[in-house]
Amino acid sequence: METRQRPLTMPLMVTLLILIAPLIPASLLGAGIIFLSIILYVLCKSRYLAISVAMLAFLYGIGFLPIIALLGPMMMMAWGEYLARNLRNYTHETLGFAFGAGLSIAATMFYCRPIDSLVGIIAVILLLMLRSILADRDDAEMISVLGVALTITLFSDLHFSYDETMLTLAVAICVGFAYFAYRAKTVDASGVFAAMLFGIILVTVAGVSWFLVVVSFFILGSFFTKYQYAEKVFLGVEQGKDGRRGYQNAFANALFGVCGAVLFGLTHDEIFVALFLGCIATATADTLASEIGVTGGTPYLITTFRPVPAGTNGGVTMIGELACLFGAIAISGIAFVLAVSPWYICLIGIAAGFFGTNMDSLIGALIENKGVIGNSGTNLLATLSGGLFAMVVYWAITVGWLW
Repeated sequence: METRQRPLTMPLMVTLLILIAPLIPASLLGAGIIFLSIILYVLCKSRYLAISVAMLAFLYGIGFLPIIALLGPMMMMAWGEYLARNLRNYTHETLGFAFGAGLSIAATMFYCRPIDSLVGIIAVILLLMLRSILADRDDAEMISVLGVALTITLFSDLHFSYDETMLTLAVAICVGFAYFAYRAKTVDASGVFAAMLFGIILVTVAGVSWFLVVVSFFILGSFFTKYQYAEKVFLGVEQGKDGRRGYQNAFANALFGVCGAVLFGLTHDEIFVALFLGCIATATADTLASEIGVTGGTPYLITTFRPVPAGTNGGVTMIGELACLFGAIAISGIAFVLAVSPWYICLIGIAAGFFGTNMDSLIGALIENKGVIGNSGTNLLATLSGGLFAMVVYWAITVGWLW
């Protein structure tokens, strides 16, 4: 009986905090939680968790965090871990954790107000993603709690207007897509949650069509990752994890594009359509250039035009450049067909994709080869350069510099 009660100690303590929180002034509640965190730090092994809770309590006490951001992540972590342990004989541990985290954030919002379904769903998916990424780290709980708390604060402050039916549709579409992508062995667990996170934001804030543009990039990238895969393995330039892509790929290739979609959803300014398409066109063009170009003969370093071994950062081939153009044209054409982008921004997107891909090669040759950043960092900077290029060209056109 004693062993059964021990795991309940933390969830029950956090639940008690939820019940009394609305009755206590913020500064006093923050000070009380900091005091409890000090006790937790001294008496328990969860020292990183104690540090994160104390930090959140301080930020809440000075008015930086809403009460949901303080108590929500604590409830999600406590009850999620409890159910993950106690339901593992009946279902997958991740499902148990997701069930506990989801019920916890829903109960916290219901009791403390306001209720925001989008914020709650994003919080659960982000926590699942961080849990899968940081599984082997001692400070996983600290990073997860802080990350979720700050995300809740950010999205609460943005005050997105959305339709609950569209949100339900977004969850259904993204869960289904992520499941089949995982079963097809094109993404790993962290990639599943990253795809769901970005997908739900895109569908809810911008629309299904914007999500389908990003899905088209993913399908094209996954298909050409498998293109002549045996030859890539022989050359030693294949995508890691047997072609599966993780959260690094998702964030490096789609982060700034999703930001563009969110900004368009908030402002309805076409310049953010250019940002979105420039980023996604660059990601698509660069992926195809890499996956096809590596099999296209001897590459030449973009800075010196000297031949280099296959797979060298900054190496380009004629076939790769053609593949780059094909990818930019394909994704821009899809954006036009889906009515995401007007024709003139699609033309900008093609140019941005070509520009961003060659910026990727230039960054790889000048910076990545020196070990300053990795491949994901290079891709992130390249997609940003493609998006900024599209924005600058769009702005120049609209003020009459080019027309």
